[in-house]
Amino acid sequence: MFSLITRFISIFRFSHRPRTALTFSAFSAFGSLAALCLCALSPVAHADPMHLSDIKQANGQQLSVDDLRSLMPGAHITNLLNNGSTRKWVNETDGSLNATTDNKGGIGSTTRTVQTAHATGTWSVNDNGSYCVNLEWRSLTENWCRFMFKVGDKYYGVPSLANGAAMATEFSIEK
Repeated sequence: MFSLITRFISIFRFSHRPRTALTFSAFSAFGSLAALCLCALSPVAHADPMHLSDIKQANGQQLSVDDLRSLMPGAHITNLLNNGSTRKWVNETDGSLNATTDNKGGIGSTTRTVQTAHATGTWSVNDNGSYCVNLEWRSLTENWCRFMFKVGDKYYGVPSLANGAAMATEFSIEK
């Protein structure tokens, strides 16, 4: 991005160049700038977060207690947060886990310069059908439970079944 801006500024700084050179350079810079804007506006770059109502509309299937108790032990979990962070852990069969995050959202460290943070924790499946995780990061403790849904080949967790506007987070679950 910085090089694009620098290039754009340098085009107009050297206005003493012949008009043909300026026109070609300006066209090239404006084309690059337009492509950058289109990428920034694309749905992939700024996807709206899923909500429980979206999951239900997509005919998402809620995982039962039995489904979760079969799927979760030994599962490799990747959790994609709405703030852009990606977290990974393995649900050990003894209920423990060791997590890492790329820290794009600033969770788990005291400074934004830390790229990766680590946490220890536990996981469980409650009788009400929720998947629960406790994570001990350096700067905070997370305790949460999510009702899990499968939509296609993706999994989503929501904190509440009663609120259609409940925000979902995406999970990849692999054995």
